[in-house]
Amino acid sequence: MKNEVKERRKAPRISTRLALQVERSIRSATERPITTESLNLSSGGVCAAVRSPLEPMTKVGLTLLLPSFGRMGKKTQVISCHGVVVRCDRQTGEDEFDMACAFTDVKKEDKLLIEEYIGWRVMQDFVDERLSQP
Repeated sequence: MKNEVKERRKAPRISTRLALQVERSIRSATERPITTESLNLSSGGVCAAVRSPLEPMTKVGLTLLLPSFGRMGKKTQVISCHGVVVRCDRQTGEDEFDMACAFTDVKKEDKLLIEEYIGWRVMQDFVDERLSQP
């Protein structure tokens, strides 16, 4: 019998490259925030490529730049929240790590905005896929 890993995510996740800044909640005076891009996003967390690994369970502050989107042209939004590193794995053959963070303290309106963005992107991807078919 094969051991199957059960999907634990409760929210849809999309691949997206968004500007992201990560900083340890407890850090030295000389430590600078990590500036990077997201790899994927859900309303529950974000994954990003980083050059220096952070240990799982490290508390972090996250600043995410959500671009304008939708027909109404929602303006670019800066989302600031807290999170915790859940994993940080070396990328195969690379000098970078995939760091996944779960959001632990995100404003309700920011979470709704992330969910709207994800829904909009899912629809855009669906339309693009349909239009690319002969």
